[in-house]
Amino acid sequence: MKLFNSFAETGYHTTIVTTFGVDFAAYESIALPRLREAGSSNNVLVADARMVAQAMEGGLRRPRFAGRRYSVVGIQPAGVFHPKLILQLGNASGRLMVSSANMTAAGLAGNLEVIGEVRTDEADPSAVPILRAALDYLERLLPEVSVARRQLDWALKRTRWLAEAKPGNGTVMSDDGGVLAFLASGGRHGIGARFIERIGARRVTRFIAVSPYWDADLGALDRFRHELTPARTAVLLRPNTRLFPVHRWRNDANVSLHDLKDVKSAGSSRFAHAKIFIAETETADCVLFGSANCTTAALGAEEGDGVNEEACLYRETAPGRAAELLGLDSALIDATAISPETVASYHPADDIPMAEFQRRLPGRFELVGDRLYWWPPTGLDATHAEIALFDSTGARLTVSLERVGSGAERICYRCRAEAVPHFAQVSADGFESSLAIVTIEQALKEAQRRSRSRAVDNALALLDDEDAIEGLWLLEVIQKLQAAEREAETTAGGRACGHEREERDRQGEKDEGVSRTLSYEQFIAGRRKAADGEDDASVSHLTSSHQESVRGFLNALIGRGRLPVETGDEDDAAGQNWSLGDETSNGDGALDNDDRFGSDDLVSSIKVDAATQRFRRQRQYVNDTQKSLIEAVEDFIELLQSEASKRDLDVVDLLRLRALLVVVLGAGSRKSNLMPGDTNTKVSRQQVLPSAGDASWQRRVTRLLYELFRTRSGGQPLIARVVVDPGLGSGLPEDVLECWATCFWALCAMRVFVSEEGVPVQNGHREDRLAAALYRFASLLPEEALGDAVREVFAGMSHRYGARLGVNEAAVLEEHARLCTQAQEVAQFA
Repeated sequence: MKLFNSFAETGYHTTIVTTFGVDFAAYESIALPRLREAGSSNNVLVADARMVAQAMEGGLRRPRFAGRRYSVVGIQPAGVFHPKLILQLGNASGRLMVSSANMTAAGLAGNLEVIGEVRTDEADPSAVPILRAALDYLERLLPEVSVARRQLDWALKRTRWLAEAKPGNGTVMSDDGGVLAFLASGGRHGIGARFIERIGARRVTRFIAVSPYWDADLGALDRFRHELTPARTAVLLRPNTRLFPVHRWRNDANVSLHDLKDVKSAGSSRFAHAKIFIAETETADCVLFGSANCTTAALGAEEGDGVNEEACLYRETAPGRAAELLGLDSALIDATAISPETVASYHPADDIPMAEFQRRLPGRFELVGDRLYWWPPTGLDATHAEIALFDSTGARLTVSLERVGSGAERICYRCRAEAVPHFAQVSADGFESSLAIVTIEQALKEAQRRSRSRAVDNALALLDDEDAIEGLWLLEVIQKLQAAEREAETTAGGRACGHEREERDRQGEKDEGVSRTLSYEQFIAGRRKAADGEDDASVSHLTSSHQESVRGFLNALIGRGRLPVETGDEDDAAGQNWSLGDETSNGDGALDNDDRFGSDDLVSSIKVDAATQRFRRQRQYVNDTQKSLIEAVEDFIELLQSEASKRDLDVVDLLRLRALLVVVLGAGSRKSNLMPGDTNTKVSRQQVLPSAGDASWQRRVTRLLYELFRTRSGGQPLIARVVVDPGLGSGLPEDVLECWATCFWALCAMRVFVSEEGVPVQNGHREDRLAAALYRFASLLPEEALGDAVREVFAGMSHRYGARLGVNEAAVLEEHARLCTQAQEVAQFA
């Protein structure tokens, strides 16, 4: 098979590739496009850190999409990082390919390689333990605090069948009654010792070894011969590569050398890179294949593991079948044996200058929000190190890096740059690193979004309307996106469909291996406040969902992240198009020209003049629109109460809350009576909620916040059902922070409201209790509650809604600061 053809198979959302050498051009032009086209949106490439440094050298083409469409993780073991795995995960199926092929053009299509494939799905889950063992191995490799680890967590939440599988020894029975096992570095004994252990006391009639590289003293091969005592030994090689230490070969009647050119698929020119070991016995052929060369560094010594990281598959077949299955049988007959004299004298290949690449390692860089995290390389004094950032062409960027903290292993900077960086380089006294890839978490989360269905496209089209503003249609968009994404998961065949997940939640089932979500209170209670003042980034947890587009729309309304949407006072706002989704695009024109309220087909047969008829319809419009908003608030509360009885609430529910709050605020007015009093009154199609009475915007905001944050008979407010994922370090998710900021602003706006007559609001005990409950539950740190993100939301909300509601920007921010201080004093006293 051609390895690259396998990447086009559909059904997998995640692909993790491990390799020793890496050719970014080959991965990005051959593997990655096929993976993404097939639906694999969550991709990780793991390679030897020194080989990554080599691939970043100036003479080679630098990666275009690394850190954006896939993450790159560099590993530094004692020897070399050498496993060649491809683990693909889907909602209902998965497969593991264990091979000898690097992620290079030669490995993908040129060399003679060996590949073993293990599949599992709902119809045949027998191989799940093999994939679980591979997953556990990969999880051990990935840094615990890293974007790649969070990509793995993302995958497991969509691969419950694997996450729920119990860890084991990675051994199963194959279809033909043999044994199949995943063997990787990291055990008490090396891969070679475990291979010998599995063969056990069975008499080995022939031992076959295929390897491009060998110990200089043939130590690993001699050990196999000593431990297994085979009646015959056959070695398959390319006699002209000068990679086999023929001078150490002890020739006798029981050993033979064979030329790989006699293998049908090998040809005469393909470099033989496959690594295969076969112990033929009377009961089974025991086969070990994968990344491990016939070296002690790979297979381990008699006691202890090898210094390399390696991964192999062990398989048993019927006696005499293995060589045939691998196409080796034609090359192993006596007639194809070659004399040792025909093998070129040993001259090992020039060593890759690993020590030089090691010395120039730059460490690891990740950009999360506006925080640049740097994990310096071992041995480098980072105190006076300088970091340069570059774009995709290698041009240096103008940047400002403000150090905001450091931990035991990493340093955090607030990064302000003219463009999002692709690469970084570190320099210090007498040191200049190779280029490092900057991993952009935001870009990777965006890449994780599923391919857009027609339903998603239709919903997102509403957000693309440049004239669209606040309206109940936003809640409909959120609902449609959520339904479409759930449908996509169900269609993909996930073993845990929606009603099954809800049933597990109802029964209180928890699986730490499946999800690392915490209740909001657990998250707040457990987060770290570093003594050195490190300021962690906050990242939106909606980024990998199409709901991020709704969040972006809400931010654009208040000028956060895009150019601000200018709005004036209420009279100016009266001319804007505010629609619930079923109204004419020219509201004032309709009012003035009777398109809606006075058209001929609606004129009553009763003889009344057109002005009176229009007046009645204007009043009806205000009444109907008020009613729809009041009902929307009540429906939302009822929905949340119902959902909370079946499942945990999540960031999408908080997005709904935020959207509904801005809809209410957008419909609010500082006027106490919005009903037209006569036919000359100008009616706003947007401001329909007055500042007084049962239909007031304050009542709607109070109703929302009270029902969510009040303590119930069970001792917990409804909002306590919210769960969040712990992000990088202790940073609060940005979308959650924006929701709290919107709640804070709405609450403070009610508390500093000044009526059209200039009368300030009077806050009573009930209002004070609500404020205390909201700030107590949010439990923001001072630098969060009064930080840039909250201040930006406050400024944008005041700019958009302040004048129309009768709220002063300085007053609302001052009230927020006062309530923050009050909440902190209460918390310290408690």
